[in-house]
Parts: sequence; structure tokens; C-alpha cells
Amino acid sequence: MSIPFKEPIPPYNINVSLEKSNLTKSINLRRVPKRESNKLLLASWNIANLGAQGRNESALKLIAHILNRFDLIAIQEVNENFNTLLSIVKILRGYDFVMTDTAGNTERLAFIYKKSKVKPRQLFGEVALRKNEYPKRNINVRFKDRGEYKLKKYKNIKFIPFDRNPFIASFQVGNLNLTLVNVHLYFGKWQDSKKEEDQLKYCRRVLEIYALSKWAKKRDDKNTTYDKDILLMGDMNIPVMDTSNSAYKALVQFGMQPVDYMTNVGGSNINNNKTYDQVAIAPGTIQEKILGVGVFDFDNSVFKDKWKELSNQLSHKKATSMFSAYMKHHISDHRPIWVQLDIT
Repeated sequence: MSIPFKEPIPPYNINVSLEKSNLTKSINLRRVPKRESNKLLLASWNIANLGAQGRNESALKLIAHILNRFDLIAIQEVNENFNTLLSIVKILRGYDFVMTDTAGNTERLAFIYKKSKVKPRQLFGEVALRKNEYPKRNINVRFKDRGEYKLKKYKNIKFIPFDRNPFIASFQVGNLNLTLVNVHLYFGKWQDSKKEEDQLKYCRRVLEIYALSKWAKKRDDKNTTYDKDILLMGDMNIPVMDTSNSAYKALVQFGMQPVDYMTNVGGSNINNNKTYDQVAIAPGTIQEKILGVGVFDFDNSVFKDKWKELSNQLSHKKATSMFSAYMKHHISDHRPIWVQLDIT
């Protein structure tokens, strides 16, 4: 299973009212829209090891404060013990959730939604391919050897079933019907490793993305599909949104159109250098409904007193590393990515 982020020493005493105020100012500064009756504010957030690490109630209140900005949120990394998720939903009030059973790393996938606005529809399930649907493909893996980047081509790599089956859920919001596919795809190893074992694990990640995108295209082509307004959303472990990258290329190969959020703030990880989290939309009328996209960098607004303390005592590199440890334990190592849609 994934390793929880331990609480750094010394522990940090969160001033909830101050931090909530800072979050509100920041979320407005970053122009994350406010909730409106004729618009849907949809989000996706990987909340690190939710239920597997010991966040206190103050931390849960900050997480809930961020979530409360949105109408419907896909959540990744919910642990087998989902009591922490339940606690957050209770703090939110007026929200409910649906979730999967456990899969890889004993993780669940979940949707949290505002009950007065978002209505669950009839389709719920998981993406599980039949054996005769398992794709094969050639995959290029970039790796670093003696300071130089090289490329290795693996031929006819065959899909291995999803480590965590993507979670399909259908919702109605206003006049808009959506089929959302919540994903936390296989990570494996860093692409840059020169070890063949690691490179093959990276290939598995690429094949999961490829298989998911192909599945969405197949659903878009069939007349019997429940709803063709399909959105793939979640932690896809795509390091960069560039077709020279095998993972990103696999996502867009069948026409899925990821929203571009990098120009607004930066990466979806708190190191601000990766685009692991994605919202990719099937071609069609839903594209015309998009009013805005972005990522909320909560890590630039909270725990300012802790940052001041660390930066006064340590080098910038060490202070950044220690501050990141507090952020990962109390909130997350990922930022929420959001999309606003017209629902009239």
C-alpha cells in the first residue's frame, strides 16, 4: 500500500479560522468561480492517503473548506477506512458521497456532491475490459543515462488490467447530464529510470491511459451508450501535457480533449512542476459548455507563520522541503483541478 505522510516534528497547531480566511482570500484571488445556480463547478482532487494518515479535525476542516467551493468533486486516494471521508462530508453539510470498494493500494475512488444541486442518475459502475479488449502497442520510454536523455522503444507491450478500475458515475445538474469517470491510474516508476524493470512499469502506466482513452472513444461511437458526454478526470500520473510524452500522447490519441490549466497557476502537484491531474472531455457539445478551468494552489496561502519560521531558521531548500512535509500531512501533495460548465 502507499506510505502515509507522517506528521513532521514539531507538530503544527493549526489556527482554523485564520487559515480558512487565508484560503478564502486566495481562492478569490485565483479567480476560482463562486457557486452559481446556472453553472456547475466541477473539480477533481487527489487528497493524499485519505483515511490512512492521521489528520486531525483542524486539517479536515481546511480540506472541507476547499471542497465547499465546488458542486461536484471526484476524489482519489480514499483509504479502505473511509471514516475520514465521512467526517469531511459531515463538516461540509448538505453534501453526500458515493464510492467504490478497494483496489490497488487499498484505495477507493469517490464522488462528493451537493445534494440540492447535483442529482445521481442511473449509471454507476467500473471500467473493466474484457480480455479480448486488452490493447497492445509500441511505447517509447525516455530515460537518463550519464546525464544524457535517450529513447528506448518497447514493442507490442500488452495491457495489464487496471490496478484500480476507473469509477463511472452519472449525474444530472440543471439541464446537463454527465458521465464522469474518476481515475487514479498506475504510477509504477519514474520515466527517467534507466532500469528496464522501471521502464516496463512506466509502460504499464501508458497502457492504462491508452486503454481508458480508447474505452471512451468506443463509448462515444456506440448508439447504445448511456450518455456520450463523458469526462475522464482524476490523477492520471501524466507528468507533462506534451505529445512528445508517451503518457499524454496516449490520452489524446482517441480524441479526448484535456483542459489546459498550466497557464493559470502551474502544475497540479505542490511542487508546481507536474500535470498529473487531468480533466479530459470527449468531443461534442460539452466543449461548448466550458466557461473556465484552473487549479487551486492552496499551498501558497496556508501555514504562513510556519513558512516564516522555517525560512528564518533553514536554507531555502531545507525550508521548502520541511514546509512541503507539513502540507502533505495536513492537506495533500496534489492540488484540486476545476472546470466550470454552463448548465442552462
